[in-house]
Amino acid sequence: MSKKKINEILPPDLWEGENFLDIPAWAFIPDVWSFAFLRGLKSIANTFAGLDIWEVGVGTGLNQICLARWCQADKLFFSDYGYRCTELTVRNLAQIADQRFIPLFGKWDLISREDKNEAPPKVDVIVACIPQIPTTLNLDEKDNLAHYYDPMRYEASLHSFGLGLNEALLQRAHNILNPQGRVILNLGGRPGLPLLKKMFRDCRYIPRVIYSEIIPQCPSTSLASLVAIETSGPQEFEFFTDRLGHQRINAQSAEKRRLEGLELYHKIYVIEGKSQP
Repeated sequence: MSKKKINEILPPDLWEGENFLDIPAWAFIPDVWSFAFLRGLKSIANTFAGLDIWEVGVGTGLNQICLARWCQADKLFFSDYGYRCTELTVRNLAQIADQRFIPLFGKWDLISREDKNEAPPKVDVIVACIPQIPTTLNLDEKDNLAHYYDPMRYEASLHSFGLGLNEALLQRAHNILNPQGRVILNLGGRPGLPLLKKMFRDCRYIPRVIYSEIIPQCPSTSLASLVAIETSGPQEFEFFTDRLGHQRINAQSAEKRRLEGLELYHKIYVIEGKSQP
């Protein structure tokens, strides 16, 4: 297990000072997606005072460490589909004397524990940065858990856009959100912002973009699934050849650039959805 300081990972606008964060070889290393999500969460952290927050897909615990520093939430629940991530987060949080952290141990499929041995808590806010590329690959592999999900496990209409897992979370979240609860998702803008907002509205949420930026496409993440979707239907995904977003290209051109090692970018949005009856 390696040990990294948070200030060695995070940009200076997100962290000052030193803390330690263990990142074993099997764990997802926080990247530009993580940083964009944190910037969005930081921008509204003052609205979390007195609320109960549940992070679905906790990873290394980085978001928990930052939220504990930025906000006055009452309770900070966390879980993961990869149960080792929850255990890792507990170890990483041991350095912080904060009684608000509440781990949900075991293998949690979104907001349900797979073995049904524990009921989900009622909360005011759910935050999540979860996979957005459907695949039939072996999901036991580290990269697959970080970037891909099995579409056969979830009833959703947006698998063809890579949004099925997020759609499923939005649908299920109504069951455990307190009145006027919120779901905050970190979403790749590859399907386009209008579709992202429509997903929230169709799942009975009022969407609001709280942060966005253009980030590099992860060079190790295959876009083959998106290419297959694009070639079999009218949807064209949104990528860019430059950081400013001047030249838009589709998934087929994007995958070609990725395989050639050329620059490739897409937008990312942190979107808050307020639950409606």
